[in-house]
Amino acid sequence: MSWNGHPVIDLDSHIVERPDRFYRDYLDPAYRDAYQQLCDAVTRQAEAGNAYSLFGSRTSIVEPIETGRPLGRRDTFGLTRRSNMEGGRRAFPPGRVDALPPIRPEVSWDVTARLEDMDRGQVDVNVLYPTHVSSYCALRDVGLENALYRAYHRWVADFCAQAPRRLKWTVVANMRDVQAGVAEVRYWAERDPNAVGVYISPQAPGGKLLDNPDLYPLYEVAQELDLPLLAHGGTSRPPYGPGSFDLDGAWFLLHSFSNPWAGMAALGALVGGGIFEMFPALRVAIIETGGGWLPLALDRLDTHYIMSPGHVPNLKRLPREVLAEGRYFHAIDTWERSLEFCVEELGEDLWLFASDWPHGDTAWPESVEQVVKRPRLTERAKQKILAGNALRLCPRLRA
Repeated sequence: MSWNGHPVIDLDSHIVERPDRFYRDYLDPAYRDAYQQLCDAVTRQAEAGNAYSLFGSRTSIVEPIETGRPLGRRDTFGLTRRSNMEGGRRAFPPGRVDALPPIRPEVSWDVTARLEDMDRGQVDVNVLYPTHVSSYCALRDVGLENALYRAYHRWVADFCAQAPRRLKWTVVANMRDVQAGVAEVRYWAERDPNAVGVYISPQAPGGKLLDNPDLYPLYEVAQELDLPLLAHGGTSRPPYGPGSFDLDGAWFLLHSFSNPWAGMAALGALVGGGIFEMFPALRVAIIETGGGWLPLALDRLDTHYIMSPGHVPNLKRLPREVLAEGRYFHAIDTWERSLEFCVEELGEDLWLFASDWPHGDTAWPESVEQVVKRPRLTERAKQKILAGNALRLCPRLRA
């Protein structure tokens, strides 16, 4: 037990996957030619002097987009780049004197290194999300999209099987080909107890929100299999969320605000769309969007429910009453100054410990300490944030 004899479950840790390096032995044979073309494109990208990128930057090979414009400049002549978060080791929290230690990239493929650094960060269990896999929805070939999901799932299942008590993973549901997504969720739920939840994006491809009836089969299978839906954000990559094309490619704004904005839209669509009423056993979490905005969002959603009930015909109670029922969970950033206020405002039963490690905007290895040293948090609240709430959200973590 990593903290005072109590478990610590990181509900948002990552694999920084490289399909050109990870998937070759895991891909369906029918798609090997298309896969080789993808690998060749990655090679040409490197030969041109550009950093590896499938999505989310000007030089991406699948879906280029401007995400690196500095504020206060008019013309950049193609010389800008998406941030590599070079200052991240000094940013969490602002004002720190010493930089946090470097993050080892090998934790994304070397289980021994990963477990060593989990121990250093006082974490017992990682729940793993990929970094860019959900953006395969940008591919024109839906068959290739599904094949890449399957390849990633086979790879990550093997990775976690090397340390099954400590490494768990999430099944990426195809939100464009929903029937294929349902089949993939069912396949892994029946075969691998280390698959503990269903990864969805805060918005679906094609601009669909999470209230869209096209997504109901995913909700039905998650409820049937007792798996939570885990809506996880991502900055300026497919499926694009709010702000992706509204902020003039300004990284400072995109990375600061687009994930919280996407989380707000996801929360509003799920609650306002009546999803919790239609699926009475479904559990949902919103991950990597920050937590400080949630009390404000509920104030606004409550007032708009009273003010305009005709626009949410499936909602029959105040949004905060939906959350109080206990089936909604929300990840915090450990360095958020508002954490104690959030717990005081909305209670201790919905917040999740989430480090985002090994991404560049993590406070690892101090993430646990940043939570437990909050003087206004009770010991019971700390235990719930660090593990208790995750165990309620994801019953398979109890095994």
